[in-house]
Amino acid sequence: MDDMRTDTHRVDNAARSRHRLAAALWVLGSGLLAFLFGWSAISLTRDQLHIRCSMGPPGSEGADSWHCSDGIGYVGVAVVLGVMWFLVVLAGSLVALLVERNRTARVLLVLLAAISTAWILGWTWYGSSELVQDEYAPMTGTEYWAHAVGPAAAVSTLSVAAGLVTLVLTRRLSWIIGIGAALGLAVATILQPGLSLNTLPAVGLLASAAVRGVHDGRPHRPAASPRP
Repeated sequence: MDDMRTDTHRVDNAARSRHRLAAALWVLGSGLLAFLFGWSAISLTRDQLHIRCSMGPPGSEGADSWHCSDGIGYVGVAVVLGVMWFLVVLAGSLVALLVERNRTARVLLVLLAAISTAWILGWTWYGSSELVQDEYAPMTGTEYWAHAVGPAAAVSTLSVAAGLVTLVLTRRLSWIIGIGAALGLAVATILQPGLSLNTLPAVGLLASAAVRGVHDGRPHRPAASPRP
């Protein structure tokens, strides 16, 4: 009987280890993909939101066209968004792999996804409202944001909210809604690829939380001590 319990414990622990590894790979894979598409954030910032750009008054040489800072002027954008990308991917990978309690890991992973998504949505809104010289433009900076980012922002917000809902659920239902939340955030990224540097890691984080939720609610049984 003791040998059977020990074998069951080993099988259970092996399954938990595989799930932790799979969860970490979701975060790392999405982080790498986000890095590869990270350049699109500069395109969004400059060409669609016109952050650090200005338009000349009517009748002037610069009328009806945007004049933006050179590449150096957007280094700050890369740093602001890139630092968050690095921190979220690093922290998410460590949480997914090393935190043993599934409930704790799920909470941390979903919160990291929410922070990453809110970071780029918040920063682009700030840049559009404060860093666009739109005095002579046909629309205000925030109107450009609503046009370029608004639909993706709505979908990503709903997706993150769904991810938060999974924290009060367990096992199968949590997994289904968690995967749905990750897919929703992927759709938001397709709607606006310029958000991918921070939303793609959030996709991986939500998927990772769903993977960790598979074992959530199952008691962790200690190894049986052999009888003398």
